[in-house]
Amino acid sequence: MLQPRRPRLRALLAPLLLALACFLVYNANLRQIGAGDSMPARYLPLLLWHQGTLVPETQARLFAHGHPLALPRYRPANDDGKAVYFEPTAYWLIRTREHELASFYPVVTPLLVAPLYLPAALWLDEHGWEQPQLDRVAEWMEKLAASLLATLASVLVFLLLRREGNRWCLPLALAFAFGTNTWMISSQALWQHGTGELLVALALLLVRAPAGGARTVLLGAVCVLMAANRPPDALLAAAFGGFALWRDWRSLAWLAAGAALPLAALLYYNLGFMGELAGGYGVVKPPVNFFQSDWSGLAGLLVSPGRGLLVFSPFLAFVVVGLIQRLRTNETRALAVLLTLAVVGQLLLYAQGDWRAGTAWGPRWLTDILPVLVWMLAPAPLVLRPVARGVLAVAIAFSTGVQAVGAFWYTRTSDELIYAGDPASMAGAWNPHNIPYLVELRHPPAPGELLCDARGTLDKVGQTRLPTADGQLPELHPGAVLEGWALACQRSPAQLLLLVDGAVVGTTTQFLLRPDVDAVMGTRAPAGWQISANLWGVAPGEQVLQLAVRVEPRSDFRIVREQRVVVRPQPPPAAAQAQPLPAQTLDTLAARAAALLREHQTGYGAWLTAHTKGLRYEAAQPELNTFLTATLVDLLAPLAPQQDLTVPLQRARAHLAAQIEGNGLVRYHGLPDGPAIGTLGCAITPDADDTALAWRIAGPAAADPRLRPMLDLLAGYRDGRGLYRTWLAPRRQYRCLDPGSDPNPTDIAIQLHVYLMLRERDPPAAQALCVSLQRSFRDEDIWVYYAKSALLPYLRVAELQQRGCALPLPAERLALPVAGQAIWSEAVHALVEITAAPGNAEAKQAAQRVLAQLGADDFALLRSAPPLLYHNDLSATVRRYYWSEDVGYALWLRLHQAAGGEAEATPHAAP
Repeated sequence: MLQPRRPRLRALLAPLLLALACFLVYNANLRQIGAGDSMPARYLPLLLWHQGTLVPETQARLFAHGHPLALPRYRPANDDGKAVYFEPTAYWLIRTREHELASFYPVVTPLLVAPLYLPAALWLDEHGWEQPQLDRVAEWMEKLAASLLATLASVLVFLLLRREGNRWCLPLALAFAFGTNTWMISSQALWQHGTGELLVALALLLVRAPAGGARTVLLGAVCVLMAANRPPDALLAAAFGGFALWRDWRSLAWLAAGAALPLAALLYYNLGFMGELAGGYGVVKPPVNFFQSDWSGLAGLLVSPGRGLLVFSPFLAFVVVGLIQRLRTNETRALAVLLTLAVVGQLLLYAQGDWRAGTAWGPRWLTDILPVLVWMLAPAPLVLRPVARGVLAVAIAFSTGVQAVGAFWYTRTSDELIYAGDPASMAGAWNPHNIPYLVELRHPPAPGELLCDARGTLDKVGQTRLPTADGQLPELHPGAVLEGWALACQRSPAQLLLLVDGAVVGTTTQFLLRPDVDAVMGTRAPAGWQISANLWGVAPGEQVLQLAVRVEPRSDFRIVREQRVVVRPQPPPAAAQAQPLPAQTLDTLAARAAALLREHQTGYGAWLTAHTKGLRYEAAQPELNTFLTATLVDLLAPLAPQQDLTVPLQRARAHLAAQIEGNGLVRYHGLPDGPAIGTLGCAITPDADDTALAWRIAGPAAADPRLRPMLDLLAGYRDGRGLYRTWLAPRRQYRCLDPGSDPNPTDIAIQLHVYLMLRERDPPAAQALCVSLQRSFRDEDIWVYYAKSALLPYLRVAELQQRGCALPLPAERLALPVAGQAIWSEAVHALVEITAAPGNAEAKQAAQRVLAQLGADDFALLRSAPPLLYHNDLSATVRRYYWSEDVGYALWLRLHQAAGGEAEATPHAAP
């Protein structure tokens, strides 16, 4: 009975020893080497255990890891650099087609490793799901899970080659494990590639085994998971599935049975949740310079000094020799042909993209095909002559050294050289002076940060010492001094940051002696810090202040403390000082402004907007649209009788009413046969914004038969948050549009305008929209058409507050205007302040300064720098910015009225 067991035990010994060696070596550097690509997989397993979901909506701050969620195009203008952001943007998080927060990358990897996270989740249940323990546990678990995936892939490659009777099975498995990116990519972080290698190696093992129903079912599941995990690997999955069918076409039913469940899950997640068959890759457009116009990328993938496969793993040059033997062997010829086609297909596909593949070690994109390449290579040592085998052995040793340099020295210094200068240029990757394993050796080895504990605290916010005795949240004012201490590895951190929603509130590399900390922590390292708060770009209200430290100069940051605070708004920039004008002069200017408004109105009752190609009021072109006319009616209505504007506004309302079509909808440029269409050449698709504006300002009575169909249609264009989309037609019916990354966005001002209309036409729907807005007001993706100008949203939010829907004023956006727009920021700020509190003397003084500066020299400044109202989607092909001198005159008149001009203020909310 004992005899049969010994061979089995001996057969298990080699893979077990290989697994132990791999796991120990992969973790020997005591570092986690990843990027934003692996961030979702780090946290999703914990989220799954803690909240039972893969949707990071409630844990966005954790997944963002201190980085801003807002893309640069959605941020306030900030042209003078007052606001500082913790770059890069959290690109690994996106909004689905229904605008729910999701991982940009597939969730196969986090699902696969989720069982490993159970002990970590139980530990956090015991010790609390807060910082710093949450990030610390997640970092360790990511490294351990990634190293285990790579270890399993290496063992499967060994078993595959041993099954074929290859005497070089162990050396080749070691070459795969330590001489390729299996070590430096798959084992160091939860990229998709570790799972990709594991699934490819498992598929190879299955197709090289004798055919069987159970194996074929498993192969079907593996192939679907392979494609779901990394879509380009669908080429490899097709090769494996094709070979199974070539070997026995009757296995189709078994393959389909295995594929059914993972395929259903994939379709449910991608179509049901993400809204795209390709998942996140279908939701987000690639960068403009991502795809290349030539085939140089093929050489870049293979032989470039910065990323070439044969530069980092030169032993793979012998793949050609081994592949020839595979093609000569009847048993492996068909599989070799199919896999060769799949590998070539991947090379051609990746060659068309930015083959540098971001900040990573070596040819990251080719990591998934490494099990296939080693399988192709396997016959080579058996047919090579001794000298050639020696060269192969030396190449394997050299490749292992290259990966070891990466594991113990890589700090992304080489990436900085590769991407230096023009980020779109590939020249850095071709520069032989930028070979990463030579560049990284110029500095000392990177320390093992996983063993390094980092901690810190926040002691004071302004004059408030923490924790407060009454439990009240501390108030954080612009310029307030914050104090605390921080340590990393019992020494001063390399850098400390204070963050709020990805905005850098303060940073320092200088630390002070803290005897109290020394006494408790047993250290003499300077740990204290003091920082003056920079709140430019930070939204007011209750926020979470994050304390982050960098252990080493080039390491990633760790979040070591979070504190809820109440942020007080940064006031808008003050206009230049100007002497107040006499009341008589202001009245004369008011009459002049009103006259200009009457003069500028067209014969059909509308006013024209001006648009430019850039953020300067230069070479402006006129345009007719319904939006500007509606805006002016709102602004001018409270002072129409006093400024003799009643008749112009009646004509404007009549014009707006005429734009409502038979289905109740309104187009941005008005009726298809309107005055503007002859110039445009086609009629733009109806939209929610202009429909809501026209119905609220000039719409017919409730008995009009067009009202109900309009409301029903409008209700059908809401996203998962309950916010209303822009265009009121299916994508295939769009006309005259240049859609951006989201072809039908939910813009902030559209929600405000729709709410005001629904408040009169459908109050229950208005209340539902208010709740949705209160929940999603801070989402960055709703700032589409007003990302660089918050004037109108600021006024509209103030109006909603007066009409029962309390929203926070977007003060942080008003405080960071486009160059030349500061005076308009102060104007609308003063108007809102006076409207809310008519006795506000400070706001009235600000209004007087603005009135004097704008009114000087017959409104010279207004004509040269009128208000920037909105722009088109900045992710679209063509950018346009829209301005209006007439809105400038209307705002001047409203401010004149509010500040105590000749027309007494009437109880009317600012639009």
